[in-house]
Amino acid sequence: MRVAVLGSWRQEDKESWSLSETPEAFRAACRQVGLELINRGHSLIVGSDSDHTADGNAVQGTIEALRMAKTTVESPRIMLIRPKSTDQEHSFATLRQSIPGVFVERQVDSASWAAVKLVQTQLADAVILIGGAEKTEQAGLTAAVSKKPLACIGSFGGAAAALNKRFVDSPTTWGYEPYQTKRFPELQESFSDVVLKRALEAAWIEGAPKLMIIHGRSPDRDIFKNYLLNYCGRVIVLADEFAPTEPIPLKFERFASSVDGAIALLTPDDIGGLDADRAATAPRARENVWVEVGWFWGHRSRSKLLLLKKGTVTIPSDLGNVENYEYTSGPEDPDLEPKIQQFIARLRSASEAETFDG
Repeated sequence: MRVAVLGSWRQEDKESWSLSETPEAFRAACRQVGLELINRGHSLIVGSDSDHTADGNAVQGTIEALRMAKTTVESPRIMLIRPKSTDQEHSFATLRQSIPGVFVERQVDSASWAAVKLVQTQLADAVILIGGAEKTEQAGLTAAVSKKPLACIGSFGGAAAALNKRFVDSPTTWGYEPYQTKRFPELQESFSDVVLKRALEAAWIEGAPKLMIIHGRSPDRDIFKNYLLNYCGRVIVLADEFAPTEPIPLKFERFASSVDGAIALLTPDDIGGLDADRAATAPRARENVWVEVGWFWGHRSRSKLLLLKKGTVTIPSDLGNVENYEYTSGPEDPDLEPKIQQFIARLRSASEAETFDG
């Protein structure tokens, strides 16, 4: 996942935004968040490098984790979003020089930091808020109504704590079901490893990568799931996830929103063709497969989607530019392995977030 970390702790906001604890405790917590995200295999999307921001301190934790790992950085793990203004050209300058290849930068065609926060939210797969004031509140509401996985760590007061209370008091207004907010009050407790764990759970942040298999009726799904577990932290097959009272569309949306990417197995379970030439039919994937592929394409972007077709299954022309490969015997075909590995590696990289019009 690409996780946006936002928030702040400034003395001038202490009274008006009910900030609590100390700025030193806030900075330490943000560094711990950044360290944990990198250790779990995720990337960060950040804005300001100021010492009072969650962004800047999370990056410090990220760099610490990367240095401790002592491994080569194969792709950018931190995306820096900044306003297009000359006074912000050297954000994280010292860190960027000391550990090359970790950062990738995008500019927003605006001088507004509020715009930066919104772009951070738009590009992220999940959002974590800590403390903060007006801009943090705006970003959090944007994430909530957009149904992005969101965790508001309210341990330090501020916008994060206010948002937790708001979501608990009127969940449906902000896109939540009441049962989804029952554990939010736990995020208001003093910061600890337990609070961090609960926050990551609230934002659906697990070990990376987490993949979903979109499938039809073929047993290839079970073979492929066991194969992917050699490379992934978790593999979601919807039928294996217990949710007795949840309608299938809601269940699919919930899990599809939480994964790093999806691989669709296009197996020849159906046949079909043009009504004008009923004798000319061809193997096709199930209709439900295409519904789920279309949802994932529209909501999570085609860069997070890989299509594996078995034999001569037809791919709709609208999906012609989505990455796709053919297999014959099974999806664990050795010829597919390097392509699947490249797809998984791309999901980790901050540089692969969808483009935007700044």
